[in-house]
Amino acid sequence: MKYSKKYLKLSVALAGLLVSAQASALVIDINTYLTGNPVTDDATVATLTLTQNGSNVDFTFVNSVNNLAGNIGDDAFISLLLFSYDGNPVLTSSSFGNFGGTQTVTSGDFGINPPGSDAGYNFFLDLDYPTASSSDRFTDGENTTWTVFGVTVTDFSVTVPGSGPDSLAMVHIQQVGAGPGGVGSLKFVGNGGGPPSQELPEPGTLALLGLGLLGFGASRRYQKKK
Repeated sequence: MKYSKKYLKLSVALAGLLVSAQASALVIDINTYLTGNPVTDDATVATLTLTQNGSNVDFTFVNSVNNLAGNIGDDAFISLLLFSYDGNPVLTSSSFGNFGGTQTVTSGDFGINPPGSDAGYNFFLDLDYPTASSSDRFTDGENTTWTVFGVTVTDFSVTVPGSGPDSLAMVHIQQVGAGPGGVGSLKFVGNGGGPPSQELPEPGTLALLGLGLLGFGASRRYQKKK
């Protein structure tokens, strides 16, 4: 019985490591209609995933504007992403790097603590996308990845109040309307966030859990032989 209790305690402790690993990621579902025409229902128009990677945070931003009801997002594009940051540590253009995805950006595309508010929201960071050339626009199904150095996921987890629900991110969507060349524009916000629903622990964490349980099993067998 005493071994069973020890085994249970060890399992709980190591399982805590898995929870810790899962807590280091955040998915922001940008799914709440805020303003703009045509007035539309809530829908997931984009997701922003933040994952802790050592002392840095990796971002993956996925465009899904074609989820808009009535096919009004068929050739729409996202022109701007705004997202939360608590302001500490201080960021500069060199804080952004590792750019990738189907729609790449540069450090110069990020705005840090831009002046004014947007629909009553004061987001600390924004990311501009091209609007002029249709071939350069950030459209449905595309994604952008980047890294912010020397920060934690928690730094980006402060909700921002505004004219709608407290939010972690906002997007501007242009050329909205069924068929080619829509003339509408919308703003959507992500009113909260949470860990990925099917997040897998990092391989190193799984290995640690396995080694810990194997080690305990070996120790138990040794004790029985004595």
